[in-house]
Amino acid sequence: MNEKIIKALRKIGIEKLNELQKEAYSKIKSKRNCLIIAPTGSGKTEAALIPAIEEIYENKLQGVALIYITPLRALNRDLLRRIKKLAEELSVSIAVRHGDTEKGERAKQSLKPPQILITTPETFQILFLGKNLRKSLRNVRFLIIDEVHELIDSKRGVQLSVAIERLRELASFQIIALSATVSDKKIVMDFFRCDDVVELKTVKRYEVEVVCPEVKEEDVRLAKALNVSERFASELRLIKEIVEEHNSTLIFVNTRQMAEALALKLKKLTSVEVHHGSLSKEVRIENERKFVNGEIKALICTSSLELGIDIGSVDCVIQYGSPREIGRLLQRVGRSGHRLERVSKGVIIANSFDDILESIVIVKKAERGEIEATIVHEKCIDVLANQIAAISLEYKSIEVSKAYQIVKRTYPFRNLDYAEFLRLCEYFDEIGIIRMRDGKISAIRKTRRYFYENISMIVDERHYLVRDIATNKIIGVLDESFLQTFENEVFAMKGEAWRIVSIDDFVNVVPESFEAAVPSWIGEEIPVQFDVAIDVGKLRGIIAELTKRDEKLAINYLLENFKINKKAAEIVVDVIRDHVKRFLVPTDRRIVVEEKDGVSIINACFGHRVNEGIGRVLALLISAKTGRNVAVEIDPYRIKLTPAENTAEILASLPAEIEKLLEIALVDTKLFQWKFVNAARKIGYLSKDIETNRINIRALIQKLKDTPIYEEAIREIITEKIDIKNLKNVLREKKFEVITYNDFTPIGISSQRMRSDMLLTLNPTEVFLEKFKERIENEECYLVCLNCGCSIKLQVKMINELSCLKCGSKMIACVNARRNLNDVSKNELFKLANLVSMHGMKAVYALNTYGVGAENASRILRNYYPDEKAFLKALLEMEKNYIRTRIFWD
Repeated sequence: MNEKIIKALRKIGIEKLNELQKEAYSKIKSKRNCLIIAPTGSGKTEAALIPAIEEIYENKLQGVALIYITPLRALNRDLLRRIKKLAEELSVSIAVRHGDTEKGERAKQSLKPPQILITTPETFQILFLGKNLRKSLRNVRFLIIDEVHELIDSKRGVQLSVAIERLRELASFQIIALSATVSDKKIVMDFFRCDDVVELKTVKRYEVEVVCPEVKEEDVRLAKALNVSERFASELRLIKEIVEEHNSTLIFVNTRQMAEALALKLKKLTSVEVHHGSLSKEVRIENERKFVNGEIKALICTSSLELGIDIGSVDCVIQYGSPREIGRLLQRVGRSGHRLERVSKGVIIANSFDDILESIVIVKKAERGEIEATIVHEKCIDVLANQIAAISLEYKSIEVSKAYQIVKRTYPFRNLDYAEFLRLCEYFDEIGIIRMRDGKISAIRKTRRYFYENISMIVDERHYLVRDIATNKIIGVLDESFLQTFENEVFAMKGEAWRIVSIDDFVNVVPESFEAAVPSWIGEEIPVQFDVAIDVGKLRGIIAELTKRDEKLAINYLLENFKINKKAAEIVVDVIRDHVKRFLVPTDRRIVVEEKDGVSIINACFGHRVNEGIGRVLALLISAKTGRNVAVEIDPYRIKLTPAENTAEILASLPAEIEKLLEIALVDTKLFQWKFVNAARKIGYLSKDIETNRINIRALIQKLKDTPIYEEAIREIITEKIDIKNLKNVLREKKFEVITYNDFTPIGISSQRMRSDMLLTLNPTEVFLEKFKERIENEECYLVCLNCGCSIKLQVKMINELSCLKCGSKMIACVNARRNLNDVSKNELFKLANLVSMHGMKAVYALNTYGVGAENASRILRNYYPDEKAFLKALLEMEKNYIRTRIFWD
């Protein structure tokens, strides 16, 4: 190695290369394309960069000699911070370019390109379209792609793969792909055309325990103080204890909703902040800073901190609830003990039957080095439209056959034949995003706008403010995808359950009673894969047999074979003990169907994506048979159908060749409609600005049924939501028995996903009605005397008596101040005055309720109400009904 490089490395604290870096150095120097696989904290970033920077330094390479692509902007910031010192020591220029880069900095980079450019997959696309930057791309000698496991199973990865082949048309370069976790090395190597694997020989040590805390006396007091269940209080107390035992702790949760709900309570106990994708960049950076500087001891986060962002030394990782995926567990726990020689320490806090079993299976699989299979999006039509537009802009005009060669070289489009490619290009021409004439593709006026609007393969979404109609206050924000795929009316926000009344410019909601079941947000749900669910089923069977003999044997088996505390083991055995008294246990080889009161629960340990396929097809067939709509709820171990009966017979008759049935079942779902609209946007048929609630989506689907847009929506759902390979194997081999019971079983009703004790710390009905009353009393209204014409404007709560201050007349009309008095006719004023005269303040309350006019007020006021609460409930129902139906009246 060059002496100056050695000196520069020492100045930044690297005395010598570790084994991983030595092996990578020799292979990269020998011009090999490498896949480097090593845990977080093993120095793989430096392993890739050191030989590349040495090459740039020694040969004084100009232009953009090295492009470093990371999937997150935060990683860009972090990487710049880490390698800037080394680059400065060697006088190698370095810069970051992404969506937040200021215009002046971008112009500077175009005129004088840095030797090292750090960017994102999306900004990488733009480099081909700038005149000066495209010239500088001819100098690229190294392309380093970080966190490839985050890209390879998404459309971002597909888009990047085409851009890499476009770069090959301009330059000859080495690819170095980096990842902490890879399940199938061959797929990753084929995807990025790597020649060699550099893998860490030393095994990284992980210590992960699955625990459920005992409820102590202090938890009972804490539960009352925080208005939560005793079980949740015990979890909060345990988290607080773990945080205080360590200097810095990351607390991972699976959804943003959970992060906020947990933070709401935990902030009252310890110094903690939140970090997730819905927070602004400024808030995220500030919370990262506080954590690194020790101003807070813990950070509650989602996948936003899964990747290798440098947030200082982390002593411990808490995973709240099952991590759902093996790779995700390794990535998250790997954030603690960030150095290779240190032990990565993690605690999974799980309190439900499913969560506990799933977590210990995932930990065991992680110890054995098993990781979920990689899912690649193949032949994505929307990505192809995006890249054909990009190529036409880059070349102005290009032979169709040449464009096909570029695309065909990529792994995701390796099976795309020329006839398919031609058909799709003809469609892109037909909808006006490119022109195809005389065997050539060229850009038109619309091409540039279309490409830049759709440069990101991450779906663009509108965000809707959520308004509590009782108080008229904004309580939060919901994404468009949530509203478009949500199959229920009840959701959780701010630790409370809400029922959707209507959606217009706002999402109008009212609180739901605490008895309601609150569904998780399916858009954020991390799917549990087939292999994990199968192993959970196997473990259920083992514990069931041991429990029948002796419960202590079952508990000891769990304690001896898995990293689990006694309370967690007891919870599992308690559920199975109650179950085996009357029922057979659902396992990997036994499906248990429960039918009662029109509800069917199919206990099937096949994971989210297989159960999704089975559930959708069963619902379709039962609907066809009964003529009734069937609701479907899915988790990794259950399929719930309502209403349904004789499910076992239909299940037994399902064919292995299920694709056509699946398509029919999916087309009528909200999920398909959402995917369809996004495909139409991304392919350029619809503008990205068009609002989904202004489209007749069903009519649009019928119109475009035989087009590539429809094909793409189906392809994407089946790739992401259905494990078609394992689904077909399950149905083809049928290596399971089916048992039916006319009752619900302990395992059947022990679904893990409801954590309702945490989310539903709700306002009781009385408190809610009090808020509603308070809102009405704060309304302003006009009191108009029909005798002398005097009118005054005041708040409802300020009304002391209903008579004219000037002449004393009792004929007083009440008009809400949202209305213009000049628009109120004399006839209506008399009606209003009569209501006030007959019903007093009740009439005033009714007439100041949103959407309640003279006619509706008259209907409400003529009824008998035993108390004020009943009267307020009636007003609220009238308001809800108006909000729900006003689209027909306005």
